[in-house]
This record gives sequence, C-alpha cells and structure tokens, in this order.
Amino acid sequence: PDVALSARIERVVAQAIAERRLVGTVVLVSRDGKLVHHQAAGLADREAGRPMREDAIFRFASVTKPIVSAAAMKLVEEGKLRLDDPVTRFLPDFRPALPDRTQPAITVRQLLTHTSGLSYRFFEPSGSAYHALDVSDGMDQPGLSLDENLRRLGQAPLGFVPGTKWGYSLGLDVLGGMLEAVSGERLPALVQRLITGPLGMKDTGFAVADPARLAVAYAD
Repeated sequence: PDVALSARIERVVAQAIAERRLVGTVVLVSRDGKLVHHQAAGLADREAGRPMREDAIFRFASVTKPIVSAAAMKLVEEGKLRLDDPVTRFLPDFRPALPDRTQPAITVRQLLTHTSGLSYRFFEPSGSAYHALDVSDGMDQPGLSLDENLRRLGQAPLGFVPGTKWGYSLGLDVLGGMLEAVSGERLPALVQRLITGPLGMKDTGFAVADPARLAVAYAD
C-alpha cells in the first residue's frame, strides 16, 4: 500500500537527516506513471535555517552530461551530426596531442563514452599541464567562457590514444562546443530548445532560474 511505502521512506529520510548524512532532500516516487510519494525534508540552507521545499533547485553538476548527450543525439537523429565525426570537423583548432606530439582524431562517440584521452584537472597531479593551463573543471571559475576553457584544454596532452581506454573527463564540454558550432546556437539555448523546453523542465539550465529556491551544496 502507498501509505506503508510513504511511512517507510519518511523513516529512512528522517534517520539520514538525524545522523547528519543529509542536510536536506526532496523525494519523489512514481509507480506505473503515478506519483505515489512526495516530500521535502530537512534544510535547504543549514546556516540560515531555511527549510527544504519541494520546488527547491539543486545543482546538477555532472548530471548535465546526459542532458547535453541527449541534445547531441537529437542532432544525430536530425542528420546534422554523426557519431564518428572528428572534433576537428566543427572545432578545427581543438587538436590536443599525445606526449609524442602526434595529434590523433577524437570523435563524437569517444567524447560521449569518455574514451577521448581527455581528463579533469582534479584527477591530475599538482604541477600538471591541466594546472599550469588553469583548465576549469566546470564550477570552479564562474564566468569563464566555454570557448576559453576549450582553448586551454586543447593545449593539455592526452592521457592515452583516443578509443583505447576509458577515462572520465571534460569530453562532454568539448561536445558542447561542437553542438554550438553545428547548430549556430549557444549551448544553453540549444539545450532549452531540444530537451528541457519540450520536457517542461523550466527550472533546469546553466544559470539559476530563481536563486531564492537554490539549495546550498554540501559535501558528503
């Protein structure tokens, strides 16, 4: 019964908050397309004592990746982009090299599957090219343009030959730059037109729609 389900979930959430494993949360459960449980619990801002509410806005961080990937696949569906297109077809200046200075092709498929040879700065040791070039991992330099970050990233050496290994990376940022070049639109507008707009995700974007509803991000 749904009543029993809600009671069990509420106990688990209350325990997690009491044990300080969560500051606050919003929980929605759907069964067979019907919403059977929903609740907001805890705090959206611990320091200010602001309670969580069901319409709170949360930072997605890397959950932007599947959203941008969906936009890319929409352009593939429309025939404007192919999975085996090289990055240089649309971003001719993005040519990161291997340590031996060769410049292998990187494809859309490799960007989507994290097999491009790119990395993140937080994975790289202090003093690496990523640090020297001040490559942004996404949320550390507000206001930095995508174009500028791709310029920096393109100067960092690849960690391996594209397609030979898996490595979580900024590849989806590169894909975002490709999508802009393919469509002639800025990435936020493209994602809104193709994905979040049709799905009614009115609060989802690269900028906060309503700062008063933004939940503070806490480290686990």
